[in-house]
Amino acid sequence: MKRSRIKLVGLAMIVGLIMPGLIVTNVLAAEVVVKQVTVQRVRMVKEVVKTADNFVVLFDASGSMQDLFKDTNMKKIDLAKTMFKERVARVPDLDWNAGLYLYTPWKSFYEMQPFDKGKFGAAIDAMEAYKPSVSFRNQPTPLGNAIKNLDPILAKLSGKTAAFIFSDGQFTHGTPKVWPVPAARELAAKHDVCFYVISSAQTPKGEKLVNDLASVNTCSRVITFDTLIDRPEYMIGAIFAVRDKALVETQLISKVVGVELDNILFDFNSADIRAEYHDELDALAKFLEENPKAYVLIEGFADSTGDPTYNYLLSRQRAESVKNYLMQNYTFLAAEAMVPNIAEKRLVTVWYGPVVPVASDETAQGRQLNRRVRLSVGGLD
Repeated sequence: MKRSRIKLVGLAMIVGLIMPGLIVTNVLAAEVVVKQVTVQRVRMVKEVVKTADNFVVLFDASGSMQDLFKDTNMKKIDLAKTMFKERVARVPDLDWNAGLYLYTPWKSFYEMQPFDKGKFGAAIDAMEAYKPSVSFRNQPTPLGNAIKNLDPILAKLSGKTAAFIFSDGQFTHGTPKVWPVPAARELAAKHDVCFYVISSAQTPKGEKLVNDLASVNTCSRVITFDTLIDRPEYMIGAIFAVRDKALVETQLISKVVGVELDNILFDFNSADIRAEYHDELDALAKFLEENPKAYVLIEGFADSTGDPTYNYLLSRQRAESVKNYLMQNYTFLAAEAMVPNIAEKRLVTVWYGPVVPVASDETAQGRQLNRRVRLSVGGLD
C-alpha cells in the first residue's frame, strides 16, 4: 500500500473520527458512486499518541484579566477557566505529569504529579472558587517571576513539557525583578519545554509581549482566545495526537467509486507540494467554497532523519504550505485587492515533527510515508 488514504464518503456515511467533534466526509458528495462488493480491505482505526510527556498550566487572574472580553459578556479570567475546563474534559487518561498554578498571586492547585482527570477537574473548580485576601482587581501580574517559578518544577521532569500560559500580555515586575521573555528563553535553553500562550491581548504592547514569548523556540506559539473558542484542536494537539492504525479484514462493504483524498506526501527536506496533488486540493477547495461552515484540520509530519528541531519546523512548513495553497489559489477581487475565498480561520494547522510516524523510518518507503500532511474535514455535524 503506497499511500495512507483518507476515504471521502457521502455526507451520510461517516467513516471515522479524527478527533472529538471532527468527522471525515466526502468533499464531492454529488459525484460519489457506491456499489456492494466483497473485498479484503484495510480498515483504519484511531490510536492516541502523546506529543508531550508533561503539561503545566499558569493562569493569570490579575486586575486586567477581570475586564470583559470583547462581546462575550464574560471576564477574561472566567472565559479562560471555562475554555480550559471544557478542553480538559476531552483529554484521554494517559500517563502525563500535570500541574495547575495561579500566578496572581502564585498558588498551586494541582502540584506537578501524575495526571488524574477527575482530580484535575476538581482542582480547576477549587481555583474558580478561590478568594484571595486581596481582591484580584488589585493584584499585580508578575509574569516573569511566574515563568521563573517553573524552573524547579521542570527540573524534576523528564521528556517534553507543554506549558500553557493564559495571559493578556500585561505584566508588572515582582521581587526580584524578572522580565518575562528572557526568563522564558532561559527555560527553553535548559529544558525541553514548549510555551503555548493563550492570549487575550487587546493592545499592541500586549500582543508584542505574547508574540515575543512564543518566539523563544521553534515549538512555542500564540493561540488567541478567539481561535481557541472555535478550534479546540489547537490546544489538544499540544499534548496528544491521533494517528491511523491499519487493520486488514475481508467483508461485504459499500465501496466508494469516485473521489479519494490522499495524504499529501513530500520529498526529502521539502515543503513544496507536488503537482500530482493539485487536483485533490482543488477539489477540497471547491468543497470548502460550497460549504461555508466546513473547516479543515491540516496536520504536518516529518520523518526522523536529521535534527529533531529542524524536522519540527519542516512539519510546520508543510502544513502551512497546504494552507497557503488553499488560500492563495482561490481568491476573488474586492476593492481592487485579491481576497481569499477560504478564510484562514477555516484552515486549522497543527504540526508534530517526527513523533507520530505511520511507518518505520528504517526504510526509504517508510520515511516517504512519514513525510506527510493529513487532511480532515470538520464542521458538518
